Amino acid sequence: MTEKRIFKNVLVICTFFFLNFISYGGLASLQSSLHLEEGMGVITSAIGFASLALSCLLLPKIAMRFVGHKWVMSISLIGYIFWMAANGYAVWATMIPASIVCGMCGATLWTTQGAYFAIMAKHYAAKKGQDPRAVTALFFGIFFAFFRTTAVFGSIISSTILNQKPENQTQPSNEQLSQWCGLNDCPNSGSNNTNLSSPSSTTLWTLVGVYIGIGVLAFIISVVFVDAVPADWAAAEYQNESKDMGKMIAKSLMATVLHMRHLRLLLLIPITVYTGMEQTFRDAEYTKSFVSCFLGIWMIGWCLIPSSVVNAVASLLGGRIMKYTGLFPMFCFAFCMDLAYQVTLIFWEPSVNEEHWFFLIPCLNTLADAIWLAQMSALYGILFPTKFAAAFSNYNFWKSCGNIIEFAYSSYLCTSVKLYILMGFLGLGMALLIIVYVKYMRQTRPVEKQALPSATVVDNDVKDKQDVFTVGSENAGFTGSAVMDGVEPSAYETVSIYRL
Repeated sequence: MTEKRIFKNVLVICTFFFLNFISYGGLASLQSSLHLEEGMGVITSAIGFASLALSCLLLPKIAMRFVGHKWVMSISLIGYIFWMAANGYAVWATMIPASIVCGMCGATLWTTQGAYFAIMAKHYAAKKGQDPRAVTALFFGIFFAFFRTTAVFGSIISSTILNQKPENQTQPSNEQLSQWCGLNDCPNSGSNNTNLSSPSSTTLWTLVGVYIGIGVLAFIISVVFVDAVPADWAAAEYQNESKDMGKMIAKSLMATVLHMRHLRLLLLIPITVYTGMEQTFRDAEYTKSFVSCFLGIWMIGWCLIPSSVVNAVASLLGGRIMKYTGLFPMFCFAFCMDLAYQVTLIFWEPSVNEEHWFFLIPCLNTLADAIWLAQMSALYGILFPTKFAAAFSNYNFWKSCGNIIEFAYSSYLCTSVKLYILMGFLGLGMALLIIVYVKYMRQTRPVEKQALPSATVVDNDVKDKQDVFTVGSENAGFTGSAVMDGVEPSAYETVSIYRL
């Protein structure tokens, strides 16, 4: 496979991910408002994330090994299309199976995309004589430049189709809405609020049909234009793996579970769970309790567009800024932005006559979200540089648990209670993150702030042995020596390091 063909595959994958998540993201942000009856929207969303979390532990490696990277991605897209179709006839019997299938497909799609990019980057770098880490950073930078804009386009589509304010209906006064909505939105409150009326069947199927069409286009592109990983490239990735499926499952599970014995990981669990909760609070609670309840479901998409743009821009700039600040100041900034967002919601008195605040306030959260999403991944890479697979399996698992928790109690608690729980997780998570930072800095030797060609790694348990590894890519921004817990130096792999 030539360099041009490799790069073509990267762009094609970026394209069909872009199309697929325009559709999925647009519908996912409407679940709490679109399927209000018995909390079906949020409960089935929780089921979907639970399916994704559990599937991350089992399915991806097996699917890639026995089906192949290309076809795993293509087949996974079918699960998303199935879920979109179920939204057109949303009853428990359709939404629960569709959510389970979509969660399973999400686990395989995302993991396989990452593996495909890693393989392509390695061989592209070899052909071009470049650093594979720099090429990997380039490929993922291109990917997320595409991906971060999906929420904007998905919101434009949903807002355009749902932009049909009910006629001949008496609209509640702002005083009435204040009693039903915002922090006062509780189970069974606001039953007379016409803003929460579901769209007509025709409008709903128009929306679902457009999204399905986009999803089908993504599937066709993946089948026709993506090249399979060459057999010898794929074989090289699994040459040390057992061919026995049972052993593969056991090994994958054991690696993930045993990784939880590390104190650092245990301390990171609350903030990791929080990153899932804060996303779900914005997409489910803010859209329903504030936007949909005060302004109507037809305004959700429009209100999310500015915050989606902020999220996309912050994601693109965050990595560059982090080079100069390090990770911990970025986390402190994200903490301040999220705290400002949550405190604002507590003291804010929404009014239908001041619609601009509904657009601006979530920008605080999406600015922080861009940092949490990107830099938490970097943090796990720093702290567990020789156990990437187990570390990121845990990261994805606990982040999904945050989504599940927020969705699970959504139909049973008032929005004020949910917000205070969210603030509690933020405070606890940040406190433990500070402990991780302090412990890490005590275990690392101070070094020059400029980039180094190499660094020495010292194991606590084998202090007489040393090993040298290459300091990370030019995009990383961290220089220093890392102390690993209980890992023989001979087991170290080449890693990317960031400045905490």
